[in-house]
Amino acid sequence: MKAIKILFVFASLIFAGQMMAQDATVSRNGTHFNVVLDAGDTLSNNSTTLSKVIGIGNKQAVQLYSIMVTLDSISGTPTESIVLAGSMDNIAYVGIDTVSWTGTSSDTTFYYTDISTGVAWNYMRVLSTESGTAKAQLTKLVGRFIDKVR
Repeated sequence: MKAIKILFVFASLIFAGQMMAQDATVSRNGTHFNVVLDAGDTLSNNSTTLSKVIGIGNKQAVQLYSIMVTLDSISGTPTESIVLAGSMDNIAYVGIDTVSWTGTSSDTTFYYTDISTGVAWNYMRVLSTESGTAKAQLTKLVGRFIDKVR
C-alpha cells in the first residue's frame, strides 16, 4: 500500500511538472510546438522581461517556421517589445525580428514566419519586455517548423 502511495505522488509530480513547462522542444520528426502558459507569464511595470525558448536542434534540416504570439492587456496600457531571436548554443542569441506593441483591451496576435537568413538555429527564443507602468500576459505561443533542405 505504501508503494502505491509513493508511486501516486511521483506520478503527480511528473504530471505537475509537465503542466508547468515554460519552454518547448520540437522532436526530430515533430513539426508543431505549443508552450504551456499560466498566470506566471505576466509582465508588469517597467522593464520586466519574459523569455520562452523553443529547442529545435534535433531537426535534420534547415527549418521554415511559423510562430504565433498572443498578448493580452490586463491593466493600464502596456508597452511591449517582442523579439524573436535564434541561437546555436542557447546562450548567445541573434535578433531575427522585433515587434512593438502598445496594449489594447483585447488580445493581440503577432506572427513570425520563414527564416530569410537560411540559418538552421538550434534554439529560437521569444523575449517580451515591458516598458510601461501596466500589466500584460502572454496568452498563446504556438507554431510549427517545416524541414526544408536548401
